[in-house]
Amino acid sequence: MPALARRLFPVTRVTAGLMIFLSAFLVYLLSVNSVWATDHATSFLQLDWAIWTHHSFVLGSASTFQPNTVDDFVFNGNYYSALAPGTAILALPFAGVGFLLDGHFTVFGYALMASEVFVALLNAVAAYLVYAVGRLFFSKRTSVFLAFVYAFSTISWPFATYFFQSDVTAMFDLLAVYFTIRITRSGDARVRDAVLAGLSVGVALTTDYVNAILIPIIGAYLILSLRASGRPFPRIAAGFLLASLLGVLLIGLYNEAIFGTAFHTTEQVYLNSATPFGEFSTPVYQGIFLNLFSPLRGLFVYSIFLVLGALGLAGMLRGKSHRTEAVLLLACFLGIFLPYSAWYDPVGGAAFGPRFLVAAIPFLLIPAGLVIEEGSRGTRIVAFLLYAAGVVVNGIAGVTEGIAPTTNWGQSPFLSFTFPNFLHGELDDWWVKFVGQYWPIPAVLLIATAIALPLVSYRLLSKGEKDGGIGMEVPPPAGGPQGG
Repeated sequence: MPALARRLFPVTRVTAGLMIFLSAFLVYLLSVNSVWATDHATSFLQLDWAIWTHHSFVLGSASTFQPNTVDDFVFNGNYYSALAPGTAILALPFAGVGFLLDGHFTVFGYALMASEVFVALLNAVAAYLVYAVGRLFFSKRTSVFLAFVYAFSTISWPFATYFFQSDVTAMFDLLAVYFTIRITRSGDARVRDAVLAGLSVGVALTTDYVNAILIPIIGAYLILSLRASGRPFPRIAAGFLLASLLGVLLIGLYNEAIFGTAFHTTEQVYLNSATPFGEFSTPVYQGIFLNLFSPLRGLFVYSIFLVLGALGLAGMLRGKSHRTEAVLLLACFLGIFLPYSAWYDPVGGAAFGPRFLVAAIPFLLIPAGLVIEEGSRGTRIVAFLLYAAGVVVNGIAGVTEGIAPTTNWGQSPFLSFTFPNFLHGELDDWWVKFVGQYWPIPAVLLIATAIALPLVSYRLLSKGEKDGGIGMEVPPPAGGPQGG
């Protein structure tokens, strides 16, 4: 009878990566904001509307246009968005559908939610990529757990519900690092992977100019790693560099269309800075404290799990098997972390946690796999408890809001703003109007589901190893993870 049942009702083969992606995307869809039109979101939507309707980067004339956001500026009598344009341009198909449904421009309509669906989609892909990069080092179970940590126990969750560039940038940065490590760990380095890594960095820098620092970091890593192993590197390095420069070219063309020169960025003109480097004016030691330890923006405050990442990174650097990859992960983390620690406004305005650093989080998070795999059962229990704590903090923000207005370095936005709003039912989710006073039920269930997902996946993976029900997208490299 069981055999007949399996023939009549075959169980669909589910891959670990698909499970991660669908879980993250579904949770994000149930968290998207329908209330707040932030400065970033407004400016992005204005640019999308200008492109969609007028096929122009001009938001409107200074004499008639109402910007309604601090992220616009005037140049030669016209308003422009001060933000890097990549996020808005990539989201244009989603925003366009929203504009068609709205019938006119509004920042409180379908276009806002459609653009948030775009961000949610890309951050779900980013969660999968954390798994994919993790599989280059660790077992399947550990890599799946790391993916859920990124998806639900870091500030990537709150920002997956808003039209911000943070999660979008993280996805492309992860994609670049994935292809880069695959090149150096493969016995047959392919130019195709180098081109894909370069294109990923190129797109990333169109969404956030700071990502340009990854071009020399990844380029140097490829050259030094391939040269040390005695393999030819000129074609690989050239493929990466030429592909990444496509992003520089696109930004240059965008600047040329607005300013008549490729060498002035919108952010630079917006800040009246003589050079792009004038935007980095905060003493870096202050920014480091702010972004790591302060109640306002500390990474270790909003996701205490990252302490394990720091320990794992130190362990990878001390060891021999993954030392070179650990150097790359550290360099990518610092390449984003240090510039934004010196940013002229390191607080970043109204935000929940260090929104500038979302793209850096995976590179500190992934090495935590070493601590989990080499630790005892007690270590894994502690890791799960740290994960759950991060889910509660970021999950409450995910269903409440990710733009807490607190800017006092010594004050916690979670305790002073987000958590009180949650207790009063002041959520920003689209489904609140349908459930009314019963909002605690779906809100708590959503957070509880995120906490339980690693446990459910563990059971599925354990069963899958016995009957083949769970697949694996990224094969472990030679000398890579064993078991799991």
